Amino acid sequence: MKGFYGALAACLLCGIGYLVGSQNRDPGFSLPPHLINATASDSTDEFSIATGRVSGDAEGLFVLDHATGQLQCYVMYPRTAKFGAVFTTNVGEALAGRGEKGSKYVMVTGDASFPGGGRNGPAGTVLYVLDATSGAFVAYGLPFDRTMLTANRPQQGMLTPLDAGQVRQLAIRE
Repeated sequence: MKGFYGALAACLLCGIGYLVGSQNRDPGFSLPPHLINATASDSTDEFSIATGRVSGDAEGLFVLDHATGQLQCYVMYPRTAKFGAVFTTNVGEALAGRGEKGSKYVMVTGDASFPGGGRNGPAGTVLYVLDATSGAFVAYGLPFDRTMLTANRPQQGMLTPLDAGQVRQLAIRE
């Protein structure tokens, strides 16, 4: 008898889900703009890549070369659908020399809201880079000029280290 009630409950839930879902089949139905803000990241042995919101209108593509430690952020301008800004740095400098050749990196982005940012304040994202070999990490900000974006004017600059730390506190014995 328990199996019967379980099957009945499952059928009822499926039926309710079908009825609710079928109400949104209106071809005029659409989600409000900027409701979803997706970010992604991935790594290989040679490169790490991540995306993140730079402003309400623009997204950044962050690329890290593991062999050199060179980190670059390309910002796609929405009106031209072209990369209009580039920001760079070398992660080895911020990782206090730990970003050595052979380092393995992982990086992700996070949303940020810095007080008093205004039009020329820091971008709305923080990039976190971890040297998976040593456990050292650094957080970067992006000095993004929104007036240059609005005017479709190119811009370039340096990614700014915000803070750094070490997650591995003990030496590993072999």
